[in-house]
Amino acid sequence: MEEIVTFSTYESQIYGFSCDYPTNWIKTDNSFFVVGFKEQEELPYPSFNVQIIDLAMFSSDSSSVKVEQFQQMIIGEILRVGAKPSAFSDELIGGKYNGRSIIYYLPNDHMKSKQSFFFYKGSAYIISYTSKADEIFQQHLYVHDHAISSFTIFESKGYKFLQLSMNSLLLSSISSSSSSSSSSSSDSSIYLEYFYPKDWSKNINGDLQHIYRDEKVGGVTFSISKSDSEFTNDGSLGDQVKDIEIYLNYRDGQSKKLKINAKQYDSDNGRDVFFEFDQWIRLSFRVPNGDKAYYVKVFDRLINYLGIMSGAVLKARSPLLYDIFDNLMVGYNLNIPKSFELSLIKPTGEMISFKDTSKNTNDLPYCVRIAVEDISSAGIIRLNEYSNDVVGRMLQLLPESKLLTQEPSFIRLDKHLACTASIQCYDVELRHPSIQLIATSVQKSHGIVITMRTKASNQFGIIYKKSFYIFDSFCYYYEKQ
Repeated sequence: MEEIVTFSTYESQIYGFSCDYPTNWIKTDNSFFVVGFKEQEELPYPSFNVQIIDLAMFSSDSSSVKVEQFQQMIIGEILRVGAKPSAFSDELIGGKYNGRSIIYYLPNDHMKSKQSFFFYKGSAYIISYTSKADEIFQQHLYVHDHAISSFTIFESKGYKFLQLSMNSLLLSSISSSSSSSSSSSSDSSIYLEYFYPKDWSKNINGDLQHIYRDEKVGGVTFSISKSDSEFTNDGSLGDQVKDIEIYLNYRDGQSKKLKINAKQYDSDNGRDVFFEFDQWIRLSFRVPNGDKAYYVKVFDRLINYLGIMSGAVLKARSPLLYDIFDNLMVGYNLNIPKSFELSLIKPTGEMISFKDTSKNTNDLPYCVRIAVEDISSAGIIRLNEYSNDVVGRMLQLLPESKLLTQEPSFIRLDKHLACTASIQCYDVELRHPSIQLIATSVQKSHGIVITMRTKASNQFGIIYKKSFYIFDSFCYYYEKQ
């Protein structure tokens, strides 16, 4: 008697797609794809996964990328791993997306894979199935075929990345004598330091209320207000209330945190947090009804960055020389120079690239790239093993490459040791030799690779001087979802 297979639907509001998978299969997480599924926990195969690739990685005009070009890229990757591909065939995905499929065989591992893809609004969606190259491949091929037939795209919600700029709100000002100078009076003031999404609009009402809105998504706001008396429930607060503790970081060189008791109110369309310093402070976050689950991580991160500082420190460090970049999907944050902005992005978070917009380096498509990969399935990997593997892969992939450093050197990433190496190669994008400094680290069963790329030796010092923010401030806070 044949086993009856039932399917469940996986839905990602972050990426805006859904597809079916066998109900008894296990969902897996990996930095190289959005979501994956496998039949058994202890075995990697049979499995299938979904990737989404931003076509801007191949051209600044994503609409100019042709299916034939993408096929050649896939063929190149297949051949690179020593596999034998068949020919591409037409595939209708989700009942309406014209796609292409290919089956290839990996003789060294005796594995077989089927990969299907289609283009939609500047992204390539790839559904891949892999199994042993015997009757098991054919037996489970229905999983892949059912997944692609059920594939649906809808409007996505939520945030994947945040670039944050700093602002401050006056909390209290100690009265000074009439003989005190205005500067000393300013120095006695205490400010709440906070970060806000850089691309949101802002409305500053003195030191009473600061409001930030995401103009791309209606109804998403973040505000900080203060009052001489305790805020009352004006009907906008939810019925769910709990006592919490938040920690304000000292920004005057003291390595300590100030613990504040606060109340948190939750409703369907937001969250409010209240605490008292010398005055009452209200942190408010609002989203469209029912969408809080997709946005609340942003609010949690903003509260995590709260700090206090004196007027003297504020004056000394204003304007702040860097922004904070937070990868909410993978779970890390770092300080980046204000002239850096996101460049080519893989939506999975697997690889984040930054472009320097300043005049002397803006001809580089990207100058810093950060990748995080799950290496837990390989067992315990030591830093030197991982570093040698990464450098070896880079030397294979980069044309005319050579290792410039005979012995690796070391820096710190997130209080962990990181290994660095330098490679010179011919840069296909630049059509010119480039130098790449590679920093690798192993943290919490994940491998972290930060690559600094320069076109010529005269740019190396410029970009490296800016990039020390990234190496010094990198913090990996990955939390299993």
